[in-house]
Amino acid sequence: VEDFIFIHIMSEPVLEKSKSTLSKGTSSAPQTWAEYKERLKVFGWQNGTSYKWNTKVEFFTGAGDIEAFGELFFDNLATMLGVTGSAIGHIGYGILAAPWRSWGPEGYALACAQQWEKIYYEWNIPACGLCLLFGNVYYAWLATRLATKENRTDVTAQPYGMNTTVIYIMLYAITLPALERGHDKFAPCIDFASRCSATDAEIQSGAKKAAEYAWEVSVTANFIVGLFEVSGFFLGDLVRWLFPTAAVFIPLFGVGFMWLGYVYVVDIFEHPMMCWLPFMIVLTGFFGNVRYPIYKSVTFPIALLAILSSSAFGWMGACEQSTDDIVYGFGSHTTSVAAQYNGVDAATGLARKTCQGTDKALAKAAWKQYAGKGDIFGGFGKGLKGFTHSDVKDLVAQSLLYGAIGFLGSMADVESAEMAGDSYPMAECLIFDGLGTMIGALAGSIYGTTMYIGHPIHKALGAKIGYSLLNGVVYFILFSSGIFASLYNVIPLCANGAILIFVGLLLGRQAFEATPARHYPALLLGVMPFIANKMSLESQGNHSYDMGIQMMSAAGGTMCGIFLCCIACFAIDRSFHKCVVVSFFMCFLSLFGFFASHNDLIDPSTGVRGPRHEKLGIYDSSSDLNQGWRWAISWAMVGVYFAVHIPFQKKGSHVKMPIDMRDMKADPYDSDTDLS
Repeated sequence: VEDFIFIHIMSEPVLEKSKSTLSKGTSSAPQTWAEYKERLKVFGWQNGTSYKWNTKVEFFTGAGDIEAFGELFFDNLATMLGVTGSAIGHIGYGILAAPWRSWGPEGYALACAQQWEKIYYEWNIPACGLCLLFGNVYYAWLATRLATKENRTDVTAQPYGMNTTVIYIMLYAITLPALERGHDKFAPCIDFASRCSATDAEIQSGAKKAAEYAWEVSVTANFIVGLFEVSGFFLGDLVRWLFPTAAVFIPLFGVGFMWLGYVYVVDIFEHPMMCWLPFMIVLTGFFGNVRYPIYKSVTFPIALLAILSSSAFGWMGACEQSTDDIVYGFGSHTTSVAAQYNGVDAATGLARKTCQGTDKALAKAAWKQYAGKGDIFGGFGKGLKGFTHSDVKDLVAQSLLYGAIGFLGSMADVESAEMAGDSYPMAECLIFDGLGTMIGALAGSIYGTTMYIGHPIHKALGAKIGYSLLNGVVYFILFSSGIFASLYNVIPLCANGAILIFVGLLLGRQAFEATPARHYPALLLGVMPFIANKMSLESQGNHSYDMGIQMMSAAGGTMCGIFLCCIACFAIDRSFHKCVVVSFFMCFLSLFGFFASHNDLIDPSTGVRGPRHEKLGIYDSSSDLNQGWRWAISWAMVGVYFAVHIPFQKKGSHVKMPIDMRDMKADPYDSDTDLS
């Protein structure tokens, strides 16, 4: 059925070819405690072979590395364009500089947003280039070591890039509150009744301090997240050993489906004249294996063709809308079509006639202000001053949670590469993922980095190590040169989105291929919290008032998705003893805020969640707001339910024997005699 759906109906020669590539490997997850302990020997993976760079691995494979570089480059670019829109456009000018934030001097909130933009482009972006260079070079080297170890050269480096999921979570959970605290803390004056007065020098000085304060807090939190990722290196193989394959793939499937797929499909539908044809180019090129030759075996990169066409349509006016005022509602309120589709300029209060990435005035201003002014050492070491702030202690618990999300995603990336035929060392990969984030934070980055999803795609394209090295070098130059600010203003977001949709869909396919058919319902359950996470951030950050949504969506939906999928797989397999263990373990996680960590209310007037959303703590029944204890009791009830089945689980009885969770063919409706 899978082959019929994915191969025959979709008629995808590229993926038909890569069917074996995507699935030719088998998971080497440890099967015993002894094997697990052996995996913890970080420097034992090489098995005595050389650590030197294996020059036998081709640097450039032609079309394969070109296509893979294009996909990885634009994948990273789409992430950076998206998070920049959130950090600068939404959080900076949309929330911090909003007209209702009127308790400081006139122009102070806007000055804070402008200073935040300056720090973002001049210190944060160059630091991102440094950690991308580090990670891409490291994973290219690791691929050559794998070639030496296994005496072969058909290896593909793990892709490396910005940690999309954790970045979005931390922007709204740490950076936004820090900017709001900085705004109030360093305001020259505060008057909630009316505007107070201050000199321009006082306004600019306070705004600079507020922006630097938020940057320091964010950098420090990012460093702590990286530290927790490093310290979690021993958990990767442990999770692979104990958890079903479906649960291991949930971080990839969930992020791929929601943040790489659905989100960008929405963007495409918003501006069809600019985005629809490029999307069809991606579908035809990558899924239909249609190529456009340039010279001999070299073909025009599909990703670049989609980017160029979308950008061209955008600059020809494909997303321009009318700015004429339209009266709506029962009063005299006005809006415009342009305001609805393209937003409002915070500085002028006027609707934007065209969409992000197609405004000539903004592009010129960005080039004049930032081009050639990126400073790779401008924020080096300064951001860790955040450790001196009194509220840094509140970041530790949150950062632990975000670090867990990071290494769970990285763990799934290693599993994904292994299923495609390249078996990389789990512990070492997790350590260097965390180190990359820490190096970035040391240089001034508020964003974490990680192994990128999509290794099977690059391997199917025939790429080896050249695409990874080129990605690191190009981004180091691009980000340290100060050009990225201009790039943000000349490339529409949906131009990259079509490529990410392809990646997201393919990750979903791989999750199903690597999972026993009986676990498909568990996979679908596991992706639901990621949908809830998007719903909780609906309407440009105005949070959903549905408490069930808030419960499921905490921590990006990752923790809830993994354990929801895990308990479903064990229940399907009738592994009731495992169900009991998971249930009582979840009692602990629930009580301390690791699971369903929403223990507050939402302000009806502002749509803002309370301060204890996604925070670790002790959530017992001492407060009416606490919901953790309710979840703890619920998990305990489930644990008792499963425990009751164990004494009656015998061959030939109504409670059949357990199914091996790694058996790809077993079915719950098979008789006991058919089970191994």
